[in-house]
Amino acid sequence: MKDFLFQTARLASLVLLVFGVFALTSCGDDDEPEPTPVEDGFYIQGDATAYGADFDIDATLQKTKNEVGQAERADLLEAFVALKATGGFNIVQVAGEARTTWGPGGDFATVTEGTTDEPKVDFQRGSLIETSTTFTVPADGLYHVVIDLEFGAVAVIPVEYWGIIGGATPNGWSDDTQMPSTGFDQNSMTFTTSDIAMTLGDFKFRYSGGWKVEIDTSDASQDNWVKVNTNFGGSVDALEPGGDNITNSESGFYTATMVWTAGEGFAATLERTGDLPTMDWTDIELGLVGAGLSQDGVPHNWDETLYLQKPAVDGTNFTYTYNNVEVNTGGGGFKIREGQNWDGTILGYNEVVMAGDGAAEFETNGDGNFVPLVEGGKYNMVLLIDASTEVYTFTATKL
Repeated sequence: MKDFLFQTARLASLVLLVFGVFALTSCGDDDEPEPTPVEDGFYIQGDATAYGADFDIDATLQKTKNEVGQAERADLLEAFVALKATGGFNIVQVAGEARTTWGPGGDFATVTEGTTDEPKVDFQRGSLIETSTTFTVPADGLYHVVIDLEFGAVAVIPVEYWGIIGGATPNGWSDDTQMPSTGFDQNSMTFTTSDIAMTLGDFKFRYSGGWKVEIDTSDASQDNWVKVNTNFGGSVDALEPGGDNITNSESGFYTATMVWTAGEGFAATLERTGDLPTMDWTDIELGLVGAGLSQDGVPHNWDETLYLQKPAVDGTNFTYTYNNVEVNTGGGGFKIREGQNWDGTILGYNEVVMAGDGAAEFETNGDGNFVPLVEGGKYNMVLLIDASTEVYTFTATKL
């Protein structure tokens, strides 16, 4: 009897133990999973986006440069995002456990005509306030979203096209060669064009025909203004907002492409596809322009081309001679320019081979200018263009 009771008790204990393990296992299976941590930052959310209500790292705004001074500004944040015209979006701030939803203030409105250097398309700008009211856009497309935390300002600018512009391009520095979009996609968009006739010279990429967008210009000192770059320089392989002019060192026909990928940003390519015909410079007038030139000790300007002339011609060699040229060190340098505007050929320090006993008295800057190092220096200058080899030699002889 005792053995029977012992065995019964033992069996009951085993049953309770198994039931307990099962119960514990079942409870564990029903537990809610730990929420995924969300990094602090500002997230673009909404049904106009590909992200919905998710806190997606690809939809975060990142610090960028103030175009005024080209230094990174902690309060200036930007993101490029593909948006649909249906629906809207907000900017949601994550700070630890706190969530703050930001949207447009009462003065947020469409800008139909920006300042001279702003994009040549309609865009939106105004105050950023705490609200669930959404931002909306008029058309499906890629957009540049910019906020400034100090000024509580926001701008939403459409990237209707990318352009390539500069002395190396068909329209000079006056207008873009446009690179239109190949189609709307919320994960990746491509902008491209082919058969661009590019010469030796410098250039940049910019979108929608603008160099910058003004965020705050209320301070009396322009040094304290805040603007965001809408252009890229640096190099084709390493694009940089507002970066130095890019030098094209070989003429030819090119295909230019700009690709935006969500979470990765922009990547550009410039593929040479053919040769340009040998250029005849006989009737092309070139002169010098820039505030680094002086006349009787007075700094010149970037409006009027001086010493404008046609070349002396010897076969495929074309020679331009500029005598008794006075320079200064405070004007940012000068360039060689065709005619009295920025439509044609523009040559700078990076496009020529420097020669002569005055060559060491010049350097360059981010704009590719000839920058004098000797205040009040005077020189005879000669530009020799060998059209057959595309070698441009710039000789500076000290007086």
